[in-house]
Amino acid sequence: MPRRYERLFVALAQIGIGRESIDLVSCARDAKHKLDTVRYDLFILDIMIPEWPEGVEDHQNAVDLLFAVHEQQVAFKPGYVLGITADLAAAGDALRQFEDWTWTVLEYSDTADEWVSRATNCAKYVLERFTEARQESVVRVDLAIVCALAKPEQEEVLKLPWNWSEPRPIDDLTFVRDGWLTVEGQRFTVCLATAPRMGMVSAALLSSTMIERLRPKLLAMTGICAGVRGKVKLGDVLFADPSWDFQSGKRVRDKLNTQFSIRPHQLPAPAKIRRHIEQLAGDKAALAKISTDYPDEAPSITALRPGPVASGSAVLADGEVIEQIKLQHQELIGVEMEIYGVYAAGHAASGPQPLYFALKGVCDFADPDKEDGHQRYAAYASARVLQLLVERYGQRLVS
Repeated sequence: MPRRYERLFVALAQIGIGRESIDLVSCARDAKHKLDTVRYDLFILDIMIPEWPEGVEDHQNAVDLLFAVHEQQVAFKPGYVLGITADLAAAGDALRQFEDWTWTVLEYSDTADEWVSRATNCAKYVLERFTEARQESVVRVDLAIVCALAKPEQEEVLKLPWNWSEPRPIDDLTFVRDGWLTVEGQRFTVCLATAPRMGMVSAALLSSTMIERLRPKLLAMTGICAGVRGKVKLGDVLFADPSWDFQSGKRVRDKLNTQFSIRPHQLPAPAKIRRHIEQLAGDKAALAKISTDYPDEAPSITALRPGPVASGSAVLADGEVIEQIKLQHQELIGVEMEIYGVYAAGHAASGPQPLYFALKGVCDFADPDKEDGHQRYAAYASARVLQLLVERYGQRLVS
């Protein structure tokens, strides 16, 4: 019997079903035992089989086995049933039973491959349905949060009253903290992770991992950034729209000089997020409460400011680079090191794509007159603005 199915095994292997995924038995008794112990997606039954390995082939054995399957007298009813026979005329009652229960019978041939093709197509369909069902069964997280620093950024997010759990791994390298809250009477799930180091590359890799493993509906980054003096104040929370890598471009040389030719690729935040941010920015009382609730002295009354925020691979402290970045977008309000990586991961994700956004608190102005000691407040303010957004508009954003 095994040789009879060698061509089928080869065809199944070509669609990703290896021999190790196939059980082959030689009699009805062994088939019944397998159906009592293993859940099969596809059951192929040779209509002329013996009851015992050393017995005589008889279609009645197949009829009895079909009856047991149909009447659920086996522990695990297979998803699909295919019959196979070299002699349709000899199949007798078994063939009629297949027809009555709308199962398919294939006519075996030593020379033609039509039965192999039809059986393979059935297996391919079952495999695709299984893959789709497995993807649909993945529980999607409502919100995934990415932080670049454990302190103070992740530390301030974990202070939100969102029922945080202990860290758990989602792959060999990534640990996350699960949380949840109730929004409009419904459970809203949250997952938080911190990148192993600062920078766009690390943030993009972590964001891609979380998107792949958790399929979040929202992808957010909180933390700290440098603001543009005169545009924002210390403690303000910036909503990045758009974000880009201000160091992206090409260095070219003419006869006398070398200069950098800017080629920024700007990624906007989703319009749905921006509209809700704009509504939140108008609630001065709620934003002022963030400052008054801070246990220490706050640098100023917090404001939520949407606008262009550029990302780069180095911490800025000389003030000159900020002026150069302004040439890339005259409305620039902030500079930091990770947001573009998060936006790039969200933008490039396969469906269903998350709505991605970033909220970062201003802790300095990236110039020689740097203000020290405001990192904790900036991280706190960004986390609290995220809390306001989720608790007020979370269900609207994920629906």
